[in-house]
Amino acid sequence: MLDMRLLATGAEAFEIVVAVVIIIVTIVVLFLLYRNISFEIQETKRARDAMKERQEQIDSGVIQEEEGTVFDKKTVKKVGVLGLIDHAIRNAKEGNLSAMYCINIDDFRHVVVDRSQKDIDKVVQEIDKRLKKYATKDAICGHLESDVFIFYYSGMIDAESIERIGKEIMALISEPYKGVEETITASIGVVVFPYDGISAEQLYKNAEVALYVAKKGGKNRLHMYSEDLIETEQSNVNYYQEVKKSIQNDEFLLYYQTIVDVKTGKIIGLESLLRWKHPTKGILPPSKFLNVMELTGDITWFGTWGFERIVLQYKNWRAKTRIGDLFMSINLSPKQLEVDGLAHQFYNITKKYGLSPELFCLEIIDYYSITNSVVALTNAAQFRKYGFRIAIDDLGNNFEIIHDMKNINASIIKLSRENVLLVMDDKDGVSSIKRVIKEALERSKIVVAEGIENEEMIKVIYDLGIRFMQGYYFNEPKSVLEIEKMIFQSPWDMSSFDHIIGQG
Repeated sequence: MLDMRLLATGAEAFEIVVAVVIIIVTIVVLFLLYRNISFEIQETKRARDAMKERQEQIDSGVIQEEEGTVFDKKTVKKVGVLGLIDHAIRNAKEGNLSAMYCINIDDFRHVVVDRSQKDIDKVVQEIDKRLKKYATKDAICGHLESDVFIFYYSGMIDAESIERIGKEIMALISEPYKGVEETITASIGVVVFPYDGISAEQLYKNAEVALYVAKKGGKNRLHMYSEDLIETEQSNVNYYQEVKKSIQNDEFLLYYQTIVDVKTGKIIGLESLLRWKHPTKGILPPSKFLNVMELTGDITWFGTWGFERIVLQYKNWRAKTRIGDLFMSINLSPKQLEVDGLAHQFYNITKKYGLSPELFCLEIIDYYSITNSVVALTNAAQFRKYGFRIAIDDLGNNFEIIHDMKNINASIIKLSRENVLLVMDDKDGVSSIKRVIKEALERSKIVVAEGIENEEMIKVIYDLGIRFMQGYYFNEPKSVLEIEKMIFQSPWDMSSFDHIIGQG
């Protein structure tokens, strides 16, 4: 009986083991089957998505099939547009020519001012989209960085087709954009492979030189690269690129210089002056960069950028203390005044911060160079209409302002440092300068003398009837914090200049 029971118990144990093994095997088989099916589904989906992406890229012209090779989306992202061009160069047939267009949006800082990053991205994406739609199977194009785009064409290349394509690109970029009132234009530098470079990087560097010349020529134009440009423009291009980078890195600052009433010792105004906070050279004056910005037109972005900052600064100072009716001024060059609707933009900025336009002065540099410009004169007239003060520091080569004073709608006439030095040296032209002063004062205009450096200058200029002065005698251009101390606690009073001007 015992043996039978042991036998039965052993059989039951064996059956249990077998059952467990069967269950385990079944689970493993089901797991492996599930994994294989899941893997197949995922691979099918990936393949379908990859095919869809590739086809979209090919259809849009961003990538192209070339000798059996297709650039997928990951490749495009990894190597960028220059990498794709290098690939095309390596696979180009001997003797084939191609053209690279380096496209830079004109006054991009002006276009994007007061816009969110999302809105800026939309503009960039729309330009990128237009270029891709325009591109044929013989072209590679894309957004390179910031406001720079590349278009590389390897079809039929000759002088006529290069110019035609460039004009068509400029035309499609200047078409209206949703939510953007301004007309967007582009300047283009063009190089030809293999004459102007045998790699994408070489071509791009030389295209930048041609682009710089296009900018300097007045923007919204195309310029072809030539080797002689390297000798004449390369150093300027390098500095231009450095300035462009500094704009993107927000390295520019506003410094201020006081305008003083020597009769009362009061600060009546502040002139804002641009400075470059160079990462290695420290604070640089305008002489180190303004010429390049003026030549290429990048000076135009400073108008709205700088004005909004002085308006905001005025509001901050007013919140801290009473600063009376002190006015703040900003210089505007002829190129800045060529921006359509500039006066309206400035007015909207004052409205945005709840301040009166009368608190701000627009100082027009080289006034007589804009007298034939409809846009510039319209802006100047609208500035006065909105209530801004206008200052002019250009008396004309032959002192034309003497006869034009009655027709010039400016509340302030400024004598430049050069004019002041003429007076001090008692040289030719002094009588004309005195007539300018007399005419201005009789018409109740404020006359401000710049470049005052010593007490002798103060006395001579004051004796001509001018009480408002600025220059290094009073203070060199100072940072916001330094000038703030002078505003809140003026270093001068009613008697500060009495010993100079003969009062008291």
